[in-house]
Amino acid sequence: MSYKDWRVRLDDMLEAIDRCRHYIAGLTEDDFVADTRTIDAVARNLEIIGEAAARVPEPVRAAHPRVPWQDLAEIRHVLIHEYHSVDPEILWRTVTGDLPPLEVMLRAVLDDDSLPAETDEESRHP
Repeated sequence: MSYKDWRVRLDDMLEAIDRCRHYIAGLTEDDFVADTRTIDAVARNLEIIGEAAARVPEPVRAAHPRVPWQDLAEIRHVLIHEYHSVDPEILWRTVTGDLPPLEVMLRAVLDDDSLPAETDEESRHP
């Protein structure tokens, strides 16, 4: 698999989703909100999801418009630049409510054989 292969970005996103699921396993929302270590771990993996989403080439994004590519990139922006206003309850809802359907969507993108392994856009950007 080429370093420039956009599928690597999706694999990174799926790994980050899996890590978030692992971090919150067995926790209630109250447990999560009180656990700064887990909050930090989840926030970091949401940053990874957002950064990877931002690097998925436009042709792939256009082929799968149900995936909220731009929203994912914006989450990363908020976590990095507006870190002081991040609400742990929103992180909890994101991980428990938004990541499971996102995982399904990303797996569908990976299974889409009509998409090229590398796009022209990727070959222009190392």
